[in-house]
Formats: sequence, C-alpha cells, structure tokens
Amino acid sequence: MKVIYEPKGKAREYCDLAANLYRGCEHGCVDCYAPAVLRMKRDEFNNHPALRPGLLDALGKEAPQYSGREVHLCFTTDPYQPIDKKHQITRKAIKILKANNITVRILTKGGLRSTRDFDLLEPGRDWYGATLTFTGITRSVEFEPLAAPPLGRIEALKVAHELGIRTWVSLEPVRDPEEALKLIEMTHSFVDVFKVGKWNYDPRAKEIDWRDFVSRAVELMEKYGKEYYIKDDLRVYLEGK
Repeated sequence: MKVIYEPKGKAREYCDLAANLYRGCEHGCVDCYAPAVLRMKRDEFNNHPALRPGLLDALGKEAPQYSGREVHLCFTTDPYQPIDKKHQITRKAIKILKANNITVRILTKGGLRSTRDFDLLEPGRDWYGATLTFTGITRSVEFEPLAAPPLGRIEALKVAHELGIRTWVSLEPVRDPEEALKLIEMTHSFVDVFKVGKWNYDPRAKEIDWRDFVSRAVELMEKYGKEYYIKDDLRVYLEGK
C-alpha cells in the first residue's frame, strides 16, 4: 500500500502531496467525484465507508522521506466523517506526519468534530480548511445531506483561527454565486486563504454567469486583503479583464 501520493489534474491545484485515510465517505455529497475515481458504486461509497487495512503502518514507513513537505488530508474521502469518531485514524495519522516534520493541510466538511485534533496542529504552520457551499442548512442538506451544517464548519474555522492555526476555505463547487459571495463576507475576518472553483458536470451550471461571479469574488477578496486562488476552470473567465 502507498498512502502518500502526488495528486493529478484539478486536485494538484490544491497540494503537491496527499493521503486518503478512509475508503468511502458518509457525507453523501450528491456530486462527489470520488466514487468514479475509486471505481466504487455510489451506494457502497456513501453507506459503507471502510478502514484501509495497514494504512498507519504504511504511513509510518513512508513519512520520513517527505520530511519538510506538506500533505493534504484528504481528496477522495473526508478525514472527519462520522466513522472517524470511532476509529480516530485521522488523529493517529496526524501524529505520524507531525513526528516526521510534515506540514498538515486538512480539508473537511466535518465541522466541530474536527476541533478534537487541533491540539496536534502547529500554529503558524499547519492548515485547517473547510469546504463551504451554502450559508444555511436547508440547501446544504440538498447537496451534502450528512455533512456538518454550514455554521458548524464556520465555527470550527473560528476556533482554528483563534488558536493560531492557518485557515483556508474551499469554495468549490460554487452552486450559487450569491451564496459564495455571502460566505466570503461571513468568514473573511478569520480565514487566511480562499480557493474558488466552479460547478461542473451539471446542466444547471451553464445558467450561471461565471465571468460576472469571478469578477465580483476577486473584487471582494481583494477588498478584504485576502489571499486567494482561482482554479483553472474558473480563471479563464478573468481573461481580458
């Protein structure tokens, strides 16, 4: 088993190295790309997340060669889905990474349950991130039914910021431009970096004026002096401006 790997494609825009700690994810996000990538049926992926046997031993053997680098947790699963409350694989993995001088970059929809491991993250070095899509629970449940409520994710970002942990937000996919802009307004005071990507693989995405949205998003983030990254498939709409 190889645990730490180099992402390809759109994932590479987020981090040079990553590790996926579980197989499957209970959050049930309707447009998750991971089942196709892993060649799993969506029902199995959502309803039967599993441990990866031997993962921690393999991670312990691999980690020394990545000393001084950064590893993203996770792309094809969520490190703080409900199953982790029982097994705490994420906490054990973070301990291994930190023992080997590796910077940790977390991305989760797990909300407040992820604060459990903040004691392991180094202020000013490690990153805690949340995927934000909507400001309220009603629309969030439509697309990501078992993920933590938006306000819980936002509260976890606040806690991380107060502890000196670097914070970031993935605004991807942007399903509603006005909601995404509101999320920037709501979180800019305790988020260090925003990463923004468009909605793909759904006919409704073609109805969105992406050029208008990305222009307004950039203007807003620059107004607040925020560092940001516009993903390639959205950046094309900034050309010529």
